[in-house]
Amino acid sequence: MNLLLLAIFAMLVQQTVATTAKVGLPALFPAVAADLSFNVELVLAYTWFFALVSLVFMAGCGGIIRRYGALRTSQFGCISMALGLLIAALTNQTLFIIPSFALIILLISAGTTVATPASSQILAEYAPRKWAPLVFSIKQTGVPAGVAISGLVLVPLAVGYGWRMTLIYTALICVIIAIVLQPLREEFDKKRDPTEIPRWSDFISNIKDVLSQGQRREMAIAAFSFVGMQSVYTNFTITYLYEDLGFSLEEAGEILGFATLLAIPARILWGWVGSTIFQPRVLLAFLALVMAVSTALMGAFDDQWGHVAVLIVNCAISLSVLSWHGVLLSEAARLAPAGEAGRLTGGVLAFGALGQIIFPMIFAAGYWLSGYGLAFTVISLPAAMVGVIFLLWRR
Repeated sequence: MNLLLLAIFAMLVQQTVATTAKVGLPALFPAVAADLSFNVELVLAYTWFFALVSLVFMAGCGGIIRRYGALRTSQFGCISMALGLLIAALTNQTLFIIPSFALIILLISAGTTVATPASSQILAEYAPRKWAPLVFSIKQTGVPAGVAISGLVLVPLAVGYGWRMTLIYTALICVIIAIVLQPLREEFDKKRDPTEIPRWSDFISNIKDVLSQGQRREMAIAAFSFVGMQSVYTNFTITYLYEDLGFSLEEAGEILGFATLLAIPARILWGWVGSTIFQPRVLLAFLALVMAVSTALMGAFDDQWGHVAVLIVNCAISLSVLSWHGVLLSEAARLAPAGEAGRLTGGVLAFGALGQIIFPMIFAAGYWLSGYGLAFTVISLPAAMVGVIFLLWRR
């Protein structure tokens, strides 16, 4: 029990720091853009390239985890994030060109991406099967916590001390976490295989492994749908509420911020439900249907909807679109061969990264054709399909 609690706490801290590093730079983009005189819309290129790198490392990090251990992989990730943040902090207008921009994204994305497969490997080793959904969900509260830290801590720091110093502070925290994790390595990496040689072919073989078995394919489809919807919601909601519905920027930000914070207790709640009341597959079906309905309702907003009604719909999205992670990750880990939880969860989440690339493009096409109503409706359909399949096709 003591080792389980230690694993949960260590991986929660690691996940929180990884998410803070991932979201921190985009959160500061307005200040960075003003200082370096580039278009703030470059954040869209950042998001797309970040997801592309994430796709490769999600599916390809299994060999690294097997050779060096999940905890050492987490440490590698922290150092990679720190390097990316430092390069961003020390760059200037002449250096902020495509090669350096790509290097920054590569380092930060690689570092944050390996956090989830590595932590899944450790938690799958120590969590009792019955309580795995709760254990994984507690760890995944680090994601909304990291998003909240980016908005509530990093942005005010940037206002007071400048964006460069803020990124340097964040990089320093990443290094500190890598050092603090070191005493745990002997225990958490005791099953590593030093003879394993990571290969680029690990990416292809892992994807094939996920697609070779029915339940794994279903988890991959769910990850594709859920991460894609999450990406659209977090990236477009403020713009939608501000430009189309007449909310002030402060009001739109408060709604998204409250929804993000609500996801912290919601993730723990669904983890407990998946461990004690409903099978994780049934719970995922329910969450898929809720996210489909609530996302479609987002597209039905007009100026007749009151602020309270808009907030309620966004809360429903928070309880589903932003809160499914621990349940799905525990199921993916359960479907993995012994000692392969990190590799297989990485392969499943690679499809999530693919959704993060594709869904915003589908959303943009729907908006271009007929506005936000069609855009939100279209991206809600895959989740509805997942919910129906999971309910009707019970394994």
